Amino acid sequence: MWKCLGYRFDADSEEWKPDEVFPNWREKHPTPPDFIGMRRMYSKDIDEISLRSTQALARSIPLEFKQSLKTHLKPLGFRGFKYAELTPNKTRRAQTANWLLFYREELFGYTVEELKERREKKKREAEESETENEAEWRSPVKEVY
Repeated sequence: MWKCLGYRFDADSEEWKPDEVFPNWREKHPTPPDFIGMRRMYSKDIDEISLRSTQALARSIPLEFKQSLKTHLKPLGFRGFKYAELTPNKTRRAQTANWLLFYREELFGYTVEELKERREKKKREAEESETENEAEWRSPVKEVY
């Protein structure tokens, strides 16, 4: 997970460095956060960091990729989670797996500059299609003279 976000392990100092981390993520998380909450202690003071980092990760997934886990696993027989079986750890694992699927489909193999370029291109295309739709729009009411 950390490697996908851009953290790199330095064998000399034996710690993870934010050398290639996405810029916005690096500002908020200079050290790699614990996404899963491996301590399994859910008191607010202990769990807060893990909870917030997982929420930030889930917010970074675009809307069209929010259901990636379901769409990728449904052909394999996955029917979703039951409410009774959800725990904080299972929920966080699912959110992390969903982000990894998004990373694999959309981010893997591109530089930050290329990703910014793709985002701008998508934005321009959306604006162009919106202006085309406005030009074609006609009143739903027929005018009678």
